[in-house]
Amino acid sequence: MFPTLSHLIEYISGVFIPLPFKTFGFFIAMAFLAGSWFIAKDLTEKNNAGIIPTTRKKVVLGKPTDIKDFLRHTLVGLVAGFKGLFAYNNYDYFIDDTFSFLFSLQGSGIGAFIGLVIGLAYTYYLKKTNTFTELSTKEEDVKPQELTANILLISAGAGLVGAKIFHQLENWDDFIADPLGQLLSGGGLTFYGGLICGAAAVILYVRKYGIKTGVIADAMAAPLMLAYGIGRIGCHMSGDGDWGVENLNPKPEWLQFLPDWMWAYTYPNNVIRAGERMANCTDPMGVYCYELATPVYPTAVYEAIMGVILFTIIWKLRDSFSTPGMLFGVYLVFNGLERFSIEKIRINNELYNGLTQAEMISAGLIIFGLSLFFWLRKKKSN
Repeated sequence: MFPTLSHLIEYISGVFIPLPFKTFGFFIAMAFLAGSWFIAKDLTEKNNAGIIPTTRKKVVLGKPTDIKDFLRHTLVGLVAGFKGLFAYNNYDYFIDDTFSFLFSLQGSGIGAFIGLVIGLAYTYYLKKTNTFTELSTKEEDVKPQELTANILLISAGAGLVGAKIFHQLENWDDFIADPLGQLLSGGGLTFYGGLICGAAAVILYVRKYGIKTGVIADAMAAPLMLAYGIGRIGCHMSGDGDWGVENLNPKPEWLQFLPDWMWAYTYPNNVIRAGERMANCTDPMGVYCYELATPVYPTAVYEAIMGVILFTIIWKLRDSFSTPGMLFGVYLVFNGLERFSIEKIRINNELYNGLTQAEMISAGLIIFGLSLFFWLRKKKSN
């Protein structure tokens, strides 16, 4: 496994460079980049076809330096110095758990003072060099594909909050035992929470640009499935705990062409340090030295494969339905079927009557997706 990007680079190049980036985070970034490319492509096609209009908005050309600029730059300088100098002096801790470090209250007082001074100096420089004495604006056309970056940032922010909330609901006892630790930890994210909250935030955002809910939902259907598949590759590569139940069964004859790790795997050097400590650990950091005592189903691999296959199908179908929203209904059904099927061999907490949170939500998505699809088709025929 490659718990950090440094381990992955070492595997490829033979050189270990200590970097504060987790492998899972790298693949999430790749998932967003891939998704953004396909979202922009689909929005461009819909704009050219007249399905999504070009809108106009006011753009600020320049404005005088004011108290808001002063507060913003000094605050950024203070926080950057507070965290930056402490990270430099405690680099091993910083790269070991970057997310938790950034959201902790630990930092350097000297660094905060230096950052504050730099922020003040920068604000003074801007004020002296700023040629604008009053607010200057102009109107310009905004094509829907130009909103892609904002759509991704909004979906990422709202998705992260939603993923955290749903994870805490699924693991309520752990949350009650250590609320702050659970909220500020680098792990503990539930996909469906991210999907629901991220989608709702994006729908609200694009309304002011005249993009209907069904249209933006269709544009995001295939990219969401692709991003999910790429994200699952990151889960497997880092060993983040999204694996299956114990698998001691011999590999079936008809699957002999697959490598053994695709059937059962112990996830050595996994990022969450689950299992037993390895007798001979080669981790340069001496931290990620654990592997599972018994092999499990590498379910993240199966989900990655299904995600890419379903993305291909949905992308091919994107011009097959004239009513906005029908393609998204197909996506919901595919998503629900994929997740519901994998839950039977995947580790998850049971919530009600032997069902997991993901099983209940995925079943709901299947029902909602089918209902949406046939309702829109009936609405069109009428």
